[in-house]
This record gives sequence, C-alpha cells and structure tokens, in this order.
Amino acid sequence: MALVLCSLPFSATAQRGDKQGEVQASRIPKEKIPPSPPLKPEDALKAFKIQPGYKIELVASEPTIQVPTILQFDPDGLLWVVEMRGFMATPDGSGETNPVGRISILEDANGDGAFEKHKVFLDGLVMPRALLLINGGALVCEPPNLWFYPIKTDQPGARELVAADFAKDADPTLGTRMNPEHSGNSLMLAIDNWIYSLYHPFRYRFIEGKWQREPVPQRAQWGLSQDDFGRLYYTSNSDQLRGDMVPPHYFGAKVKQKLPGIGFQVAKDQTTWPARINPGVNRGYQSGTLRDDGTLAKFTAACGSTIYRGDLFPQDAYGNAFVCEPSANFIRRNILNEIDGLVSARNAYEKSEFLASTDELFRPVNLATGPEGALYIADMYHGIIQHRFFLTSYLRGQAQDRGIDKVVDHGRIWRVVPDGKKPQPVVRMTSLSSGDLVKQLENVNGARRDTAQRLLVELKDASVVPALKAMAATGSNPVTRLHALWTLEGMNQIDDALLNAALKDSSSKVRGAAVRLLAQSAKQGSAPATVSERLLALVSDASADVQVQLALALSSLTPSDPVKAGVAQLAAKSSATLVRDAAAYAQAGFEPVKAEANVAKGRPLTPDEQRRFEAGKAMYEATCLACHQVHGMGQIGLAPPLAGSEWVSGSQERLIRIVLHGLRGPIKVKGETFEMDMPALGVLDDEQIAAALTYVRREWGHTFEPVTPESVKKVRDATSTREEAWTMGDLLKIP
Repeated sequence: MALVLCSLPFSATAQRGDKQGEVQASRIPKEKIPPSPPLKPEDALKAFKIQPGYKIELVASEPTIQVPTILQFDPDGLLWVVEMRGFMATPDGSGETNPVGRISILEDANGDGAFEKHKVFLDGLVMPRALLLINGGALVCEPPNLWFYPIKTDQPGARELVAADFAKDADPTLGTRMNPEHSGNSLMLAIDNWIYSLYHPFRYRFIEGKWQREPVPQRAQWGLSQDDFGRLYYTSNSDQLRGDMVPPHYFGAKVKQKLPGIGFQVAKDQTTWPARINPGVNRGYQSGTLRDDGTLAKFTAACGSTIYRGDLFPQDAYGNAFVCEPSANFIRRNILNEIDGLVSARNAYEKSEFLASTDELFRPVNLATGPEGALYIADMYHGIIQHRFFLTSYLRGQAQDRGIDKVVDHGRIWRVVPDGKKPQPVVRMTSLSSGDLVKQLENVNGARRDTAQRLLVELKDASVVPALKAMAATGSNPVTRLHALWTLEGMNQIDDALLNAALKDSSSKVRGAAVRLLAQSAKQGSAPATVSERLLALVSDASADVQVQLALALSSLTPSDPVKAGVAQLAAKSSATLVRDAAAYAQAGFEPVKAEANVAKGRPLTPDEQRRFEAGKAMYEATCLACHQVHGMGQIGLAPPLAGSEWVSGSQERLIRIVLHGLRGPIKVKGETFEMDMPALGVLDDEQIAAALTYVRREWGHTFEPVTPESVKKVRDATSTREEAWTMGDLLKIP
C-alpha cells in the first residue's frame, strides 16, 4: 500500500510520543479512511458485530454518565461507575488537572436492564482511577492518594488516607511529567481476602482496625481479575493476557529473587481481527502495526481483562477470559486450559472476535460480571484515548483529520446477554441473614459468591462458623469449599481440625489452599517445627497444585535439613515445570545471596552520580519496573533480565539506543532468546535516560560505569534521523 498522505516529522509542535527525526507517514490512503462521527447510542448499537447466540444492550449513556472507566456492583445490585472526565479533552491534555472527575451510582429500578436512576457519590475529583467497595465504604484513588470513604446512605463520610503513593506517577502536581498510564489502578479483593492492584507494588488488608500492606510483584497495566481459585489475570498493552500462577505474597520475603509463575504469559497469540480499518493507532505508521487491509495486526492497547464467572452465559463461557482492545474497537474471548498449574489461552473464534464494532469511537476499557450474570462493558466513547505523554504526531493528525479529537464527554455502558435467556432478578444481599449469605457461597455466579464471602468476613458473625466449617469439609463442589475455607480465614476461625480435613480433600485445589494456610499459621503462632513436619508429610502428594504450594510454603520456613531435603525431592522428582521452578526458587532462598562472580569492583560514585542513581531508581520504578521487576530479572515472554545481563554490562551506546528508539525482534540475553517489542522512550530527556541507565548499571550487584547526560545527547544527535526500532543485529554492529 502506498505511503501517502501526511508526513509528520518531529518539529516544534511534535508530541512527546514522537521519536526525534522520524517520519510518521500514514499507510492508508486518505480516501480509504471512512469518517467517524459520534453516533447516537441507538445507531452505535447497529454498528456492533457479535457472535451468534449473544446480543448487546444499552445500560446507560451520556449525559447521565461520561467517560466511564471502572464498573463495580455493590451487594444490592447498584452499579458504581468511575468517570474519568477531563481525560484527553484536547490533544494537548488541556484541563486534565481540573476537578471534574466523579463517581456515580446507577440503579435499574424496574429490572429491565436499563439503569435509569443516577446519583453522584463523589464529585470534584482529579482523574480518579481506582474504586473498591469494602468494609462499609469505598477505597478511591485520586492520584497520588488512595483514600477510604465510609458510606452512609450512599453518601461519603470523612475520608481516611490509606496510601500517599498509590498512583504517584499520576500526581497532578507533576505537571507535564504526569503519567496516568503507568500508575496505580484496578483495586480488586481476591479470594484470599487481600486487595491487589496494578502498577503498585503492595497488597492491602484491613486488620484489627488498621489498613496494612505487604510487598508483592508490580504488574501492568489496566484491568485486574481472578478465576475461581484466586489466580490473578491482567494485560500489558501488546500482551493481551498474563497471570499469576502462584500466590504473589511469597515474593515479599525474597524481593531480590524472581518468583516463578508471576506474570506468566497465558495468551501467546496476539493476532487481532477487527471489524474495521484502524488508522487511529498510536504507532499505525510503523511497519507491521497494520495489515495491508488497514486492520490492526496485533494487540496494542489490551486492557480491562475479566474472567467470566457468571451463570447467565452458556456453560462453555464459564471461566473464559474476556479482554478489551479499545484502539481497534473489539473484545476478545479466550478459552482457558490448565495443565500442571499453568494456564494457556486460545481465541474462541477462528479469525474473529467475540464483539467488534465498525464505530471507531467504541472504546471498551473495562468489563464486569453483573449479579445477574451479564457481561458489562465500560465504553469511554472517546476520541483520543492515548494519553498526551505517549501521543504521537501521527495519531494527533489522524484524530484531527476526522474530528474525533472533539469527541469528549461521551460514554456508554453496555451489557451482553445470551439470546433467549432472561436474567434472574438481582438479590439484595445486604438484606440476607448471615445464614443465607453462607448459602450464597454455593451460588453458580462467582460475583455473588465473592460478595457473600466479603460480607461474611466483614460481619464476623460467630453463629455461622459451624455451618462454614461443615461447608469447608463437605461442600457440594471444590469452589464452594474454597470459599468457605477462605471465609473462615477472614474471620480468624481456621483451626487444626479444619486444616487436617482440607489437606485430605479430594480436590487438589483445596489441598493446595490448605498447604498455603498451614504455612501461614506458622506466622500466626503455630510451632514452626510442627508446621514443617505436617508440610513435609505431603511431599508424596502427586498433584502439581499441592507440590507448587508446598515448595513455596517450605521456602518461607527456616531451612532445616528436613526442609531442604523435602524441597530437593520436589525439584528432582516432579514432572511439572512450575513445581521444579518453585522448588528452585526455594532452594535459592535457602542460600546466602552471592555477588556475581564476574563483576569487578567498581569505583565509588561521585555525589552527582549518586544523586543521578537515586533519581534513576525513581525513573526505573515509574517506567521499567512493571516489566523488568524490582529484582531486575524480568518476566518470561515479556521482558529479559537486566540483572547480570551482558547488554547492561556492555556498550553504553547500545543501551542508550535501545532506550531512545526501542527494540524489536529476537534478542539473546544470558543465553536465552526473547521475542519482544520494547517501546521507544525517547520522550525522556537526556538527564532522565542517563539516570535510569546509571541505576541499572549500579543496582543488583552491578558496578559498571554510570551514564552521563552528555553521552545520551551524543547518541541522540547521531541517531536523530532513525525511524525504526533497533534489532539485535543492528546493535551488535555498534562498539
């Protein structure tokens, strides 16, 4: 296809997302790009293409709600909506620090699926980006802070500060350095009664009247969900589905080690099948981003993933992973499969998507399962969804050429239901007795089970403990028994008899959870020797679910000779990769940390270099940590290790080029080949790049020479006309 139309070279009016000197030419002739006027909801409905057996319905739209980004149902079926009004109202992001964001409550009073009642819970917010209803209140992120608001008759009470660093990179006081795309979001209460999130390295829990937190691996990027067993799933833009195959809290004790199973690439196929051409993609000018027909070739803005655990869709949809792609206007449905503790995904449809639109302004960014089992979609219906921090001149030109930059203050909420099946009435769960809440743990709908568990943990009604213990032992299915077990944990009612029964459960998922709870009891007063003896008695259990939990549980104990022998047995005899990796993680933790043998002792940093190192640490946390992690060991399939990497210890000029222009294709690091597409970070100035690279060359035992801003400027000037990302072959030619 001819490279015609606008060429947008870097200039005085360039965007921060541009790479200096590149030519951003459209790969689609202008006459082949259809106009994209904002459609009325009834017309937008006609633009959808949905798979047979399903239909889509309008729940709410502007002016009632605007720029919806987060959906959450409360126990009585009211829909809470975070409205990020003020986001990218202009290509320059003008007005994004104005206090116009809000949180609204919608109600479907007559049960027809349309939420006709609306009231505002919180107004005057600046770019709100997280919400979780819990403990009779709401956790709300208004950057950089995480606040708790008690709720009284749907009105906020006096707020309490939970964390001042939850979304520090989206702090409005940063001005043009404000970066909401790489900042804390997606609060979610998991089955283990802890609150997890994305782009934030802590988990939270309300314990004995106080909010407490513990370190966990930091994940990317927007939209967090869990399956029936509490495994966490999320996305990373061009990587549509990743997950934590193991409980992430084991990371906390050994933050310098790479915890196996974290950030596991669940979906390896990133190919996409939009219903329309997609010129309005931020890097649409780059070779390979779009197909010859103008459609997006691979995911570039994957977000809002959710595991469907409702009871309304056909049975074959239960446990499927749904993922939003707002830049290409569709939603993917993935079928998940598990073997030996590792989950894989495949597209449910051959060269097609679950839901797609020919309307370029359909911007699905988040999903939620409703209490009646429908799948709800937060559609920003917004012109520019790429934040100014990464916006390219190409995308700005595309938006302005078709006038979609003027599409602001819109927004829709849709729901997907199956044909010919009427949703059941919503149960007002706050009106249920504690005994009835226990029965809800058997509900087929995971949203109701999760809510029932939360309410029981918060109520702590001792009268239902016997019923919960009976359910944990003899519940109708493993998922019900798991909910009962974790509900009792949340109520501080776990005892030895309960654990002994769970350790013998017919389900390996329940036995695995019991192993985790048994290890946890060592921290809560149980004799460590007794705990280790009980854990070691389980080494012969052949299930990967049990063996993985066992290896990680033993890693948290004092490394006695029997404990070491038990872990060695798991490492030597298990046929499951995840088990062997977990055992290796435990064994590494038993040994003192050793410095890299091949690293020469470096000179002390000067005061200026030390300040640059400290600034680089903050820059690394903001820009690199989600992929490369705090330990610098990266993530399988996503990011190679930096710790001990020959690319870090070698040529500074190669490193600087990678940061300035990005990296594409296979690259070999420490003997392992990574297929990757690292984005360019040329938007950072010379000082920022020098600081980040100084940090990675001096952290994790490294003692390599720091990088100076002058070195960065020299390389930037020398490569100013480069348009493409670097390849390993290109870089190896540079001394």
